Amino acid sequence: MQYFKMLLISLLAIFIISLVTIENNFASADDDFEEKYENHWEKHDHGDEAYEDIGEMVGWGTIIAMGAAAIIFPIRKSAKQILKNYPASKKFYIPFSKFFGKNHLLIGTIALALSMLHGVFMYLSEGALESEGVIGLGAFILMVLAAIFGTVLYKNKKVKSLRTTHIVLMAFAFLIGIVHIITS
Repeated sequence: MQYFKMLLISLLAIFIISLVTIENNFASADDDFEEKYENHWEKHDHGDEAYEDIGEMVGWGTIIAMGAAAIIFPIRKSAKQILKNYPASKKFYIPFSKFFGKNHLLIGTIALALSMLHGVFMYLSEGALESEGVIGLGAFILMVLAAIFGTVLYKNKKVKSLRTTHIVLMAFAFLIGIVHIITS
């Protein structure tokens, strides 16, 4: 468990460092600093590119957080088989399962917040809501609905239909998110 925490902390550190150090590099052709090497005939506002870079990185952070929150489902479904067939894995598997079970709500909230930030940064970079933005907005709305059902589920754990609804909504949000990534 200690190694897993160290891995998560190092991934978070890499994410934060890359977020802080994003910089656009421009090459000038023929020492003419008025024209950019690529697309020199177009005038760009390069501040928008920074929003786009940050938005894309936050979007990938959303995917990672969604995967980390969703991993609790296969862990719990396969627990009996794995512990029965591989009893030596009990020392690793049970703390791993408890960690994700305990932090599922936090990780899901982080995924929702990152998704919102991703949408805001991409809107700022594009200046308009385009078709892939509408698809992403659909995925975000499904995530919000799943979060509402998840919050109700947190208080009423015995209601199985809430869990099913929560999982189905997140599965659809994930599929629409994949379509969003493909169309972007």
